[in-house]
Amino acid sequence: MGCMAPTPSISSFFISPSQAHCYRHTFRFRSTNDVNLTLLPTRTQFNYPPRVQQHSTTPSPPPLEEKKSFAVATGELFLGIASRLINSRESTPVVMFENSNSNSTVMYDEKERIGAVMKDEIQSDVIWEQRVKDIEAERSRRVVTTPGFSFSAAGLLFPYHLGVAHFLIQNGYIKETTPLAGSSAGAIVCAVVASGASMEEALIATKILAEDCRKGGTAFRLGAVLRDILQKFLPDDVHIRSNGRVRVAVTQLLWRPRGLLVDQFDSKEDLINAVFTSSFIPGYLAPKPATMFRNRLCIDGGLTLFMPPTSAAQTVRVCAFPAGRMGLQGIGISPDCNPENASSPRQLLNWALEPAEDVILDRLFEFGYLDAAVWAKENPVEKLVQDDTTAPAFGNSIVQ
Repeated sequence: MGCMAPTPSISSFFISPSQAHCYRHTFRFRSTNDVNLTLLPTRTQFNYPPRVQQHSTTPSPPPLEEKKSFAVATGELFLGIASRLINSRESTPVVMFENSNSNSTVMYDEKERIGAVMKDEIQSDVIWEQRVKDIEAERSRRVVTTPGFSFSAAGLLFPYHLGVAHFLIQNGYIKETTPLAGSSAGAIVCAVVASGASMEEALIATKILAEDCRKGGTAFRLGAVLRDILQKFLPDDVHIRSNGRVRVAVTQLLWRPRGLLVDQFDSKEDLINAVFTSSFIPGYLAPKPATMFRNRLCIDGGLTLFMPPTSAAQTVRVCAFPAGRMGLQGIGISPDCNPENASSPRQLLNWALEPAEDVILDRLFEFGYLDAAVWAKENPVEKLVQDDTTAPAFGNSIVQ
């Protein structure tokens, strides 16, 4: 069960920014065993600046158009295209990728070609694919009846995802074997969780990245900064920890963009390349329209797989944006869990595309933690999380 809110049109997500708000409370992380969730501070505890009533006999001039940075303008254009694809109800057939009879000049290893095409369990119009290599690896693994967690594309809002993950790990929802999946920022968080690092450490690394971008700029250079942070932060065996557990979504560019899931990584560098590709907004992460990943031309995974499915029988989906306003359904954890959220969608979008100040990053982390706590109140861990150690193997669980 997820946190739901009214579902207006997708256009209502892009509204004018609201005024900044200041917190009244301090926040400490504790287990739900120690916390009465009904007493948790809510997002509505803000100090609002007083409004001054002005009376004038002359009509007010039209509002000035908001000035946007290049990074924000580029990101908004990409997100606008993504939102159209996400909410599209028309799915076209997807042909199998390169095979031995192909006339293409690019040759692929037999196990690197696409071996399965599947439809998303919630969004039936979303089609995703797996390599033969990944299918063979998945067949040898066991069925996971405990829910996995999928983290949405979120731009620079991934402190929100870190806060959600912190709560889920702290309270036993995410364990060492819990399946994970993510697009863009969500893929980064999945890699961090699989690495075994603490979410507080990841938040510190996020602040380092944000500070670098605030000083040197975001557009065209975020990709290089992100790579450097991931190289330093992730352990050398992160690909081993992630294999079979973490699914990273990328968008492959053919005559029509289509989703590709990767859950087998050959090295730490291969995993970082997958995460980098999953986050690649054209003209934003680097000054080029696309990036190469395993001999395929690819861009941001959020374009086709905003919240990719995990390998578990059930997937709890985490969205850093108000899911109701985006017209998304089947979402477990999102700002809709606290519907009186004082941060406007426009403000969230700005923070997603330009690095916010550290105090805002801390606030996003808290928001994620609080939203997960509200969700947990309706989904107690003892009822949701099961022991999968005796579960049978996958067998033919892949749709051919």
